[in-house]
Amino acid sequence: MKSKALSLFLVILFLAQPANASTYPLTITPGRSWPMSIVADSARGLVYFDATSGEYPPTGFSFGVINASTHQVVKVLPLDVNSGAMALDQENGNVFVAGNTTIAVFDEANQTFASQIDVGKPVLSMAYDSSVSTDLFITSGPHVYAIDPQTGEVVRNATFANSVDGIALDSSNGRLYVGQYPQGGISVLEAVSLTPVGSIGLPGCCALQFALDDRTQMLYAVTGTNDVYAVNTGTDSFVKSFQVTPSDQNSTNAIAVDNMTGGVYVASSPGGSILEMDTAGDVVQHYQVQSQVAALAIDTKTQELYATNYHSIAVYDASRSRTFLVAIFIGVAVVAVGVIFVYLFIRRREERERMKVQSGWAGPPQAE
Repeated sequence: MKSKALSLFLVILFLAQPANASTYPLTITPGRSWPMSIVADSARGLVYFDATSGEYPPTGFSFGVINASTHQVVKVLPLDVNSGAMALDQENGNVFVAGNTTIAVFDEANQTFASQIDVGKPVLSMAYDSSVSTDLFITSGPHVYAIDPQTGEVVRNATFANSVDGIALDSSNGRLYVGQYPQGGISVLEAVSLTPVGSIGLPGCCALQFALDDRTQMLYAVTGTNDVYAVNTGTDSFVKSFQVTPSDQNSTNAIAVDNMTGGVYVASSPGGSILEMDTAGDVVQHYQVQSQVAALAIDTKTQELYATNYHSIAVYDASRSRTFLVAIFIGVAVVAVGVIFVYLFIRRREERERMKVQSGWAGPPQAE
């Protein structure tokens, strides 16, 4: 019985491995451009990116739409604003694209830019989650603004002593996390009111870009140095710092987290490197990229990692760690069921023998 369970586990482990792993990495080439920011709309099977012309100084900017199933660029539109940070409206599928002092709003239903929001100040980063608030949150200088995306009106404002950069919105507790610059630290705000409720000290500078795993309430930040910081948003406390490479000369410039597996992906420079790290901060996979990565995004439906780099977008298989864990889980379950079955079978047979002894039954009559 145990050998059969083990064999079944090995079969499941083999079948659980991605059949098309050898085709990765994929390369998407959206013309002669330099893709910058990228977001994945897993529910609709679309990936959005913005890009410069690929020349210096830039001669124009663009916005592209990728079909996540075919990995084909299905639409490219001219972008009237600079390519900058992006945020996704998960409920409606709309995309916010920050271009210096203006935010362009892409309407998913009509596949065109529906409006622009004139902020009047440089937009560094954005966060949006309609389950918490219908407002779009941005950082600009020493300010955090809550903007009504329908009217473009600033409805709330929080001001700090230092500049602020990275921003994350945690739907599980309704709080905003804002990185302070140049002093290290993260300010914590109630999203609905922008009221400060606390701060989280960091061992150094600075939380420049965030990636939030709302399933585990772990917030990760790249710093521009070799360090990555991990913060618990359930307790609003610093957890740990870990380095992505042995060399202090490296810097971390982009980050994404897979809410399905808990895997953390960090882009490191110089050179084109993406490091997959587990929750302990250990490197479990290394991906080589053509050039320095500007942004990362995870498609949780296809379990693929998108990385923007010079003149192309690289796509990597992010499902291997999950399928291996699933296979182990299923295998352990099969073995456990087998062991339980054997145990119950033995107990049942012992119980029958005991009842025979107690009843004095000597077995069937022997033939003469």
